[in-house]
Amino acid sequence: MKTCNSIFRQILFAAAPLVLLAGCSDKDDPAPIGVAGVEMSQPTLELALDGTERLTATVTPDNAADKALAWISSDEAVATVSAEGLVTAVRAGHTTITAVAGGKTGTCAVTVNPDIYTASMESTGIGKQLFVVRKNGETLYTLPESMYATSVFFSGGEVYAAGFDRSADQRVAKVWKNDKVLYTLTGKELFNDDFLIFVSGGDVYTSGYESCGNGKSAARIWKNNTELYDLTGNFVTANIRSIFISGSDVYAAGGAYDGTAKNRVKVWKNGTVLHNLTDGMRNAVVYSLFVSGSDVYTAGYENNENDNRVAKVWKNDKLLYTLSDGTYSVYTDSVCVWDGDVYATADGIVWKNGTALYSAPGSYFLEVSVRDGDVYAADWRNKESSIKIRKNDKELYSLSAGSIIKIFVYNGPER
Repeated sequence: MKTCNSIFRQILFAAAPLVLLAGCSDKDDPAPIGVAGVEMSQPTLELALDGTERLTATVTPDNAADKALAWISSDEAVATVSAEGLVTAVRAGHTTITAVAGGKTGTCAVTVNPDIYTASMESTGIGKQLFVVRKNGETLYTLPESMYATSVFFSGGEVYAAGFDRSADQRVAKVWKNDKVLYTLTGKELFNDDFLIFVSGGDVYTSGYESCGNGKSAARIWKNNTELYDLTGNFVTANIRSIFISGSDVYAAGGAYDGTAKNRVKVWKNGTVLHNLTDGMRNAVVYSLFVSGSDVYTAGYENNENDNRVAKVWKNDKLLYTLSDGTYSVYTDSVCVWDGDVYATADGIVWKNGTALYSAPGSYFLEVSVRDGDVYAADWRNKESSIKIRKNDKELYSLSAGSIIKIFVYNGPER
């Protein structure tokens, strides 16, 4: 008869192999190795608007069980990323590309830079100039030396220019689309430097002031080669120095002279005087106009009691900023508005809301354009007779000797 002790011993002997097998199984089948981290091939990346670049990511440790990567863009309106890490630029701006594996992440800060278009008249020899259009510093095209452009506008990937053909005895006012003549304003004897252009909704608006004889001139605006407005009114002479189209409204800024007082600065809207900025007691000139919402900003100068030019910016019909103290002559070249902030150029300084943002000694800032908080400016250096393109006080590149007509920053497709 078996005792309880002998039965217990038999159970232990029978269970022993199972215990051994279980111990062996633990050693042959270890727990999966977790992901410790994800290392991106580079922490930052800059792309042009049409640029692409592939990022790589390394999962650590090498023997991690789950090394499958997922790629994410924080803003696909700026750049997208494929399952293989190929980053494709869409629009200027900033986004973060993240690679994810096993709950760990690696990131790369991506900046997509805008395209910068410039138009300039550049010296090709003594008394000779060439109209040059560039994209990011590289020449897109030129016009013959007989063509002289005075104003440029960029719209829908096309470059529009207004200027003169000087190949004949008489200067002929023309409009170009890219490097081809779009149309000619026949029979118009326009003054040389103030033939302006603005493109909106596929329509081309031009403005200029035309000689009427006997020392008189008429300020006119054309739409697609047809006269739209004559702004002269009862004045002896009138001129337009800047135009701006907002929706269906046509704005112009310039001056008018009645024969008795100094030049009076005015803003017109749809052919009618909107604002009188000066009273004619002292000479004044406006150079730049910008419309933001229902507000109209103009920039130029007004002489003081010592007949020095004082740089000024107006908002609607009120003086907004005075950018010089009048001890010597200064004028405001350009004004624009971005996200409620007012930017202007005067006396070699870029101004933001009436405060100096940065300066370039020995330079004249002739154009300013702001996109997504970045300030792009073109300056002309007198001693070097060269044009420099800047972004936030950093020089991007230089152009040949000459004068800048326009700088335009293209961010890509609208969101």
